[in-house]
Amino acid sequence: MDFERQLQKFLDLFEPYAKKYFEGRQKSVLNYPKLIGQFYKDLADFTAGGKKLRGFLVYLGYETCGGESDRKRIRKILPVVLAVEIVHSFLLIHDDVIDQSEMRRGKMAIHKKYAKLVSGHYGASQAIIIGDIACFEAIKLIAEADLDDKNKIICIDKLLQTLLETGYGEALDVIYSHVGATLDRIWEVTNLKTARYSFVGPLTLGAILAGAEKSKIDHFSKFGLTLGTAFQIQDDILGVFGKEEALGKSVLSDMREGKNTVLIYKAREMAGTKDRKTLDVLWGRGEATIDDLEKVREIIAKSGALEWCEKQNQKLAKEAKSYINKITDDRKLRLVFGQMVDFVVKRES
Repeated sequence: MDFERQLQKFLDLFEPYAKKYFEGRQKSVLNYPKLIGQFYKDLADFTAGGKKLRGFLVYLGYETCGGESDRKRIRKILPVVLAVEIVHSFLLIHDDVIDQSEMRRGKMAIHKKYAKLVSGHYGASQAIIIGDIACFEAIKLIAEADLDDKNKIICIDKLLQTLLETGYGEALDVIYSHVGATLDRIWEVTNLKTARYSFVGPLTLGAILAGAEKSKIDHFSKFGLTLGTAFQIQDDILGVFGKEEALGKSVLSDMREGKNTVLIYKAREMAGTKDRKTLDVLWGRGEATIDDLEKVREIIAKSGALEWCEKQNQKLAKEAKSYINKITDDRKLRLVFGQMVDFVVKRES
């Protein structure tokens, strides 16, 4: 796939840069107690995981609007790319504390790792601090990047605005797990917490750094909002029907949290009275088991909610692809964007 080749090309540039950066940061704190150095080691290990999709989108937005003839230009934005990935680590570490998740990316969640040393409260406290340090490092990366002051201000402003909206979305996501929400409210969380943060923000940030015109940035935004919505729906499907070894976390996480997703909302709406009552009892049950999850899977599939979400994703994929020709005239890049859409709606992790 052209998307996979382009992603690998990005990773070949990014991963050595990120590795060198974290090695430098670990050396820079040697005069502090060992705990601080351990924080940076854990942050480096944590950031090394995942698909690097958000960082790749900064790179892709930049490349699409600025070309790649000069590799030095692309290397100049690597601090911004790393900042976006470190921000992702910051948000995931805090999210795991909020959701009380056991695992992340196939490893013990940061707060659980530190909890083993003293207590649960200690683990949560240190995880919050590591997340905070990650956020500070991201802003520092941009502030020290080899960019002119105007672009630094634009980057930091864009990053902070995206973080604010993500924070709003997280707060709403938490409350809707307890009090329920309308479908419009759930879509609002998807817009704030996923689409803008994971797609619109990175893509438009790269485009802005390349000097893109407002009209093109607007097309990136529409593409990102549409694809980001599909990404979240697929995430919600995987949260119920995914395989634990692929997800790198417990398949019971969303269920025990009582996460109010589009999939669950539609299942409640479309299920019969008896199945709806069973779903209401099981979804959000803190001690839910695999057997409980199997019952939930059966109810969701029988109700037609799973099929509804899959069809919704097909519509969103088609809509996202309709923006690609407005984003770029380059045939190869159009292929990359199209294949990326297919990857997002068909992914298994």
